[in-house]
Amino acid sequence: MKRFALIALFIPAIAWAQAPPVFEKEIAPILQARCASCHGEKEQKNGLDLRTVASMLRGGKSGPAIFPGSPERSLLFLQLAGNKMPPGKDKLSDAEKGLIRAWLDGGAKSTQDKATFPQIVEKPITDRDRNFWSFRTPVRPPVPPSAESSPIDAFVLAALQAKGLSFSPAANRPTLIRRAYFDLIGLPPSPADVEAFGNDPAPDAWERLIDRLLASPQYGERWGRHWLDLAGYADSEGILDADYVRTAAWRYRDYVIRSFNSDKPYDRFLKEQIAGDELAEYWRERENGDRLSPDTVESLVATGFLRCASDTSRPDFASIKNAPGYYYQTLDDTLRIVSSATLGLTVHCAKCHSHKYDPIPQTEYYRLQAVFTSAYRPWQWIPQVQRKLNEATAAQEKEAAAHNAKIDAQVAACNKSKAELTKKFGDRLFEERLSKLPEPIRADVRAALGTEPAKRTEVQKYLAGKFQAELRPEGAALTKQLSAAYPDFAKQVAQLDADVTRENAKKINFPEIRALYDLQGEAKTPFLYRGDYLHPGPEMTPGSLSVLAGKPLTWTRPADGAKSSGRRLAFANWLTQPEHPLTARVLVNRVWLHHFGEGLVATPDNFGRTGAAPTHPQLLDWLATEFMARRWSIKSLHRLILSSRTWQQASQVDPAAHAKALQVDPDNKLLWRQRLRRLEAEPLRDAVLAAAGSLNRLPFGPPVPMQRNGDEVVVPDNADGRRRSIYLQVRRSQPLTFLQVFDQPRMETNCTCRTNSTVAPQALSLLNSDFLVRQGESLAERCLNERPADPAGRAIELAFSRPITPVERQRFQKFVEEQAKRYGGDSAATKRAWADVCQMVLSSNEFAYVD
Repeated sequence: MKRFALIALFIPAIAWAQAPPVFEKEIAPILQARCASCHGEKEQKNGLDLRTVASMLRGGKSGPAIFPGSPERSLLFLQLAGNKMPPGKDKLSDAEKGLIRAWLDGGAKSTQDKATFPQIVEKPITDRDRNFWSFRTPVRPPVPPSAESSPIDAFVLAALQAKGLSFSPAANRPTLIRRAYFDLIGLPPSPADVEAFGNDPAPDAWERLIDRLLASPQYGERWGRHWLDLAGYADSEGILDADYVRTAAWRYRDYVIRSFNSDKPYDRFLKEQIAGDELAEYWRERENGDRLSPDTVESLVATGFLRCASDTSRPDFASIKNAPGYYYQTLDDTLRIVSSATLGLTVHCAKCHSHKYDPIPQTEYYRLQAVFTSAYRPWQWIPQVQRKLNEATAAQEKEAAAHNAKIDAQVAACNKSKAELTKKFGDRLFEERLSKLPEPIRADVRAALGTEPAKRTEVQKYLAGKFQAELRPEGAALTKQLSAAYPDFAKQVAQLDADVTRENAKKINFPEIRALYDLQGEAKTPFLYRGDYLHPGPEMTPGSLSVLAGKPLTWTRPADGAKSSGRRLAFANWLTQPEHPLTARVLVNRVWLHHFGEGLVATPDNFGRTGAAPTHPQLLDWLATEFMARRWSIKSLHRLILSSRTWQQASQVDPAAHAKALQVDPDNKLLWRQRLRRLEAEPLRDAVLAAAGSLNRLPFGPPVPMQRNGDEVVVPDNADGRRRSIYLQVRRSQPLTFLQVFDQPRMETNCTCRTNSTVAPQALSLLNSDFLVRQGESLAERCLNERPADPAGRAIELAFSRPITPVERQRFQKFVEEQAKRYGGDSAATKRAWADVCQMVLSSNEFAYVD
């Protein structure tokens, strides 16, 4: 009988499948008898009243006592089933526990109470809310009449002329090519490129230069880095000091780079990242296909976008209790990444209450969350180390399993032979060494080592401690000693090890994909009162932000047994519809930001009421509609911007000639000149390597690992550290020190706009870091080899993309002469002095800033 009672306790009871227990008839008497003294009419400890279903749903200080349909989530059941309650010896019987479980499984039925939740009161969305500029679908405005050939220039000039201003002169050709190179590929032009462009008289010289840069493989590395900021990309989980490495995350990074290089339409780019598995019908292909198509693999890798948020659940979660609240953090961060990157709204502010400034009700936060709970389920969590897919179909996995089983059998046979061989020679070694001990203690030592450790006497423990390592070594020590003592053993073991290695090499192993995919079964997304998972409310279904113009998100519940819910694909389709008011606007604003140092909307992650108003609203809408008309082509957007007079203006102007502009628009919001911009951390480091001739341009692949040196400075772990910065491991707990000093973001969630600080450690890093010292030496060696008669001129050309001035040449020569004397005056001292010069060049403001 006890066996059947346990079955009733731990699995849903079949006996009550037709008629679940009712609270008043079967459950209330149990609770009245066992629990009413502490949780009844007279007293409700911790605020918990167990007299009615409604009061149990409200719960107490620890949250709701019951979750209808889910005994595993119900604190009442967990406390009773675990014999933690009631206190004392009068615990519930297994049959009573099974009855309560069956009641919860059946929906917590009651004849009197209706399972209701506290009313959710939210302010209705008004027409005034919907008419806010960024919530309306962008409408293509007419281009202002202008002599300018570029529509961008026409809009900007109209705004300038309204204030009595005009454009600044165009920058010279060396400045323009350097600006274009850093904007598009994040590397400096070679002196030969600068000279060729400067001497090209063709009218289409500029267009051909832009096309060549957009076709460069380095373009995807530059612009992929911008997107990885938005995605919150990192190569580690972000669990305090443990910060476990994500072994396959780099495949998503490479996907992003390839997507930018191929000019993948932005709407497709978003769909693949949000719902690549559903878009490619992965489950159908996995179950029915011979192998996964390259497009399907690419789409699966793309969903790594939704795996970028830090995951605070522990890999050893079987032995470490992980509260669902920790799991919700990953889900909330994922929603924050998606909404800030694509919508440019602070949706996360509606998690605990309706948004205080924007018309985003709290219920809509959880409708958006419901889009992702089909894959991220706090109550059905999968540790991050297990959340992966093989790049294989079911048929391939079945074939591989059968093949690998045969190999495992061969390996097991080899290991068995090795164990037998080791025992044979180990016994021989034991006898030989035992014979060398004094005869009176041999028997005692033999007995001590032959007795289980737990059963040894004190004397035997002493003898074992003294002679174990010598007479009965274990593991690698035993193998090493046997190999040294017996050549036959060494030969046979080497052969067996070689056999194992050879057999294991024959195994079929599939590449892993860090993909997002739906879990099986229906996903339930409760509304969380005050954002607290301990106070869940009614279930939410997938939805969108109702204040936004365009078609609402439509989702149809899939048929029973469907492998995927279709929730994320429905969201992706809603996000990329042409009528969506934010998707295109947010993207073109980000592209503008990276070309001008500031977006047309200065708050790229906040297009809501507390964000900045657009400085050129009609230009923003024209760019958004033009972007969509050009099939969401980002490269086409670059061509539009870089071909404009607005972008080609000089940043350095004569204050006297532009006194009015400096007075009317001191912050250059109207774009009467280009902005002087400092390189971000990664292109600054890459430019140092490129100028010094040290840059390794090898693309793609696993990241270069990081390590701390003796000075606690984080540096690349091997010679591959000369690769572009995008290929260096992004470890949340160990950011590369040089990059961190220059404002590389630490991906706690994501980065929608980088800071640009000026602090003392930056100068110290340039002057004292081993990295700059070594690259200064490399640049000096390069200049002395390529132009021994004029190394100073070569250094300026490589670093600044312009000719050296006579004053600079004179100063450099004087410095080298004086510095060489300090170093001893020989040829080695001269080289060392030139290395100092080159380090100063690489540390200068002119090198770090784009004019």
